[in-house]
Amino acid sequence: MSNFFNLLKTFIKTTELTSAEKKRSKHFYTIMGTAVVLLIMIPAGALVGIITYALTLGVMTYGGATQGAEVILHIISILSVVFGINVIINIFYFSNDIENLIPLPLKPREIVSAKFAYSLLSENIMEFILILGACVGFMSAKGFSLTGVITSIIGILTVPIIPLAYCGIIAVIFMYFTHSVKNRDFLNKITGIGTAVLIVGALVALVSISGFNPDAIVTSLASADNGFLNVMNFIFPHIPLMMDSISSESVYQLLLYLLANVIFVAVFLFLASKMYIKGVSDINTTKSKRSKSIASQAVEKSTQKGVFASYLKKEFLILFRTPPFFMDCIAINLLWPVFMAVIMILQGSTNFLSGTLTPYLAGDQKSITVITVAAVVISALVTAINSIASSAISREGKHFQFMRYIPVTLRVQLNAKALTSIIISGSVMVLYVIAFNIYCAILADSFNPFVFIVIPLIHILLSLICVVFVTYLGIFLDTINPKLVWDDEINALRGNYNTVINAAIIIAITAAICAISLVLLWIFGVEPVIINLGLVIVMCVLAVFAQRLCLSKGVKNLEQTES
Repeated sequence: MSNFFNLLKTFIKTTELTSAEKKRSKHFYTIMGTAVVLLIMIPAGALVGIITYALTLGVMTYGGATQGAEVILHIISILSVVFGINVIINIFYFSNDIENLIPLPLKPREIVSAKFAYSLLSENIMEFILILGACVGFMSAKGFSLTGVITSIIGILTVPIIPLAYCGIIAVIFMYFTHSVKNRDFLNKITGIGTAVLIVGALVALVSISGFNPDAIVTSLASADNGFLNVMNFIFPHIPLMMDSISSESVYQLLLYLLANVIFVAVFLFLASKMYIKGVSDINTTKSKRSKSIASQAVEKSTQKGVFASYLKKEFLILFRTPPFFMDCIAINLLWPVFMAVIMILQGSTNFLSGTLTPYLAGDQKSITVITVAAVVISALVTAINSIASSAISREGKHFQFMRYIPVTLRVQLNAKALTSIIISGSVMVLYVIAFNIYCAILADSFNPFVFIVIPLIHILLSLICVVFVTYLGIFLDTINPKLVWDDEINALRGNYNTVINAAIIIAITAAICAISLVLLWIFGVEPVIINLGLVIVMCVLAVFAQRLCLSKGVKNLEQTES
């Protein structure tokens, strides 16, 4: 047991900021961390709580009890499995500490259990917040009790265990039987494709409950023959046990819940004790030749072009040829329209957008303004979430000194990194606008040149300005304290808090823009044309400010950075 705690403590220590990072960050992470909690975590938890509260009240009117909270917790568990598999494989099999741990006199279950606990603590902080929101929402509708509160506290800390155990079981079995597949790039591609398929499949299953019709969803959940809920209760049996314990104040159900967690962890540890060493022993702990030399290949293939074009090509090659960067920075941009398309197709002609767009298609100025504000918000958020800009410096990793010593100024390099993000994110936003207008054309009874030509051009212009603003802001944030020490490319992204901080700042700014615009429109009756013009001016000012900040203060930050 002492080995377990020593290993866990060591793993946690390795994820702390290095002395150089602590020196650079000063109070940065304290301030920005507070912003992340206030602008992302608490609102997300509150939103989950509100949805759970509404669903619980709804199912209670039809004689149900815990079904609303159960479906929310099942969705959280599904997402935990979907996004946890790749993380578990990398932590268990491809982290740099493997070659040092295996020769030590440690039992396989000690190594695996410590890594499992480390993964639970480090990768599920947001999940803890969401589960807290679901429990508070349920008890607000059902009623608070001492047993319910105690069970909720236990559940907040333990609900992610079984989803993570599933990830561990899948990982050890997969790595045990695929002896010839030890290339990290190939595994990242497989898990990335599998993640996308699972997300779309889960979305289809969820929407198929009742096409996202609120009344139909509540009625379906309250019934005893809800297929989605029955299947999920079988896969994640701890969810109904925990909710029954909270609802009925049953200590017996709580004990069964804890027993279910123990059984799943025991199965995982048993399989790991038999399969882990054999699975990990065949792995070449160094990166595959291709992934190891991606940066050098990019440089070699770019030397025959101009300086700026060469650096730009290097950035594109790294993003497109490194599977984790491709999946998390580029492919993610294509998932949002897929989600929307699946929802609208399954909902049919009664989908949530059809009624909203009727006045827009008729040329109603207020509706056009609302859609324009939505375009600004979506453009900013999508650019922030894809992390192309906010990980621009962190992606350099141990090659950071390369930026300093090549005969290219840091301003030119930052502009090349910015243009990479602008081209990718901007192209995606143009595709979004085109897809939206094609959908509008399908719904429209007649062709309105103003709606189908002028407004889309305005949306494209605003979207590109938003992309420029968010890009330079993200790069600037990454110059303050880049994550230069990482085991693999996945940790370069998921261990980089600058992406979350950038998203938090953008959420605050877009929320303010959205609130001010709608207040001026609906309460003070300001002309929509003035609001739209104001949006263009404000975003231009923000874009210019972010660019100048990045190219002045950002350059100074890089000059003072120690790799």
